[in-house]
Amino acid sequence: MEKCFACGGPLRTVREGLYRCLFCGQLNEERGGLVLPRRMEVFPRIQQVREAAKEGVYEMVSSVPSESGIPRDMAIFIRRLAEALTPIKGYEEDRGFVSRVLRVRGQFRRELTGVFEGKMKLQDWYDKTRASLGKRGDEMDEIIYNALEGLSDPEAIDMRMAFEEKMKGSLVK
Repeated sequence: MEKCFACGGPLRTVREGLYRCLFCGQLNEERGGLVLPRRMEVFPRIQQVREAAKEGVYEMVSSVPSESGIPRDMAIFIRRLAEALTPIKGYEEDRGFVSRVLRVRGQFRRELTGVFEGKMKLQDWYDKTRASLGKRGDEMDEIIYNALEGLSDPEAIDMRMAFEEKMKGSLVK
C-alpha cells in the first residue's frame, strides 16, 4: 500500500490515479509510477477556481471508504475529534505553534485509527490523551460527544448514546 508523500499516512482512493491521505488530507496523485503531491494549478478566471473548489468538495464527499476498513462516518469522527482536541483558531500567525499542533493532530488521528482497527482500546487512548492534555473527564466526554454528532454509523450512534449516558451520570454525582 502506498503512503502519503507529506506525512506517510495511509491513502484512500478518490478516483483513478488520485489519492487522499487518511491522516493529513493531502491529495496525492500517481505520476510516472510514483505517488507524489498533486500539481499546483493556476486558474486565470475566478469561475475556474469555483469549479475546482466544487470538484474538491465532491471528491471529499464521494470518496470511497479508507483502505484500512474504517467506515466513512468513523473516519469523519476521527478527523473531528483530532481537530477539536488541537484547535488552531487564534494562533494562525505563529507558524511554529501551528506546525506543532498539526503534528499532534496527526498523532491523534493515527492513534484513533489504530483504536478503530483494533490495535488499541478506546479507554486506553482516552486515559492517555486526557492526561496528556490535562482535560477533566467531563470536558473530554463532551468533546467526544460533539464529534459524534450527526453520524449515522451504528457504532457512532452507540458511542454517542454511551457518552450521553456517561455525561448524564456525571451531572448527578
